[in-house]
Amino acid sequence: MPKGQRGIRGGLKPHLQDPYLSRKSYKEPTLCPRCGLVYRRRRWQRMSDFDPGLAVEQHKCPACRKEEDHYVMGIVYISGDFFNQRRDEIVNMLKNEEKKEVDNNPLDRIMGIVEDKDGVRVETTSESLAVHLGRMLYHSYGGDVEYKFSDEQKLARVFWHRENKEVK
Repeated sequence: MPKGQRGIRGGLKPHLQDPYLSRKSYKEPTLCPRCGLVYRRRRWQRMSDFDPGLAVEQHKCPACRKEEDHYVMGIVYISGDFFNQRRDEIVNMLKNEEKKEVDNNPLDRIMGIVEDKDGVRVETTSESLAVHLGRMLYHSYGGDVEYKFSDEQKLARVFWHRENKEVK
């Protein structure tokens, strides 16, 4: 298989790259002045005991740059009567799940939660977080979930919907 290609999404297509993850290495340790992540051992990580005075350079991490540019890589659409009745509970659960995922990958973040007429749209900095949130909603509450991936750019759309069942 040619370099940079793999069999995903219906055949051989170029591997979609995250444009904010550069191949260049920063000098170590580099500090993100916006969120406090530290680039060390060739990756961005949260280090609570890191002294900012030890940073060699300061550069914004890819997640902060995505937030500033509003470059969304995952969108979770949540709708239905069930959601409308449990809106606060579900939104709090999504935020708590994001906090847990930040421990595994601090670049996976919720950029925003946007209310619209049909429900809520959750915007994330990565495809994987959007898919994870969709799976979590499905496993926690049931309903219908659908995943759609873009072939042109690195973007995942997750649609979760649940109506209340009438009891007769």
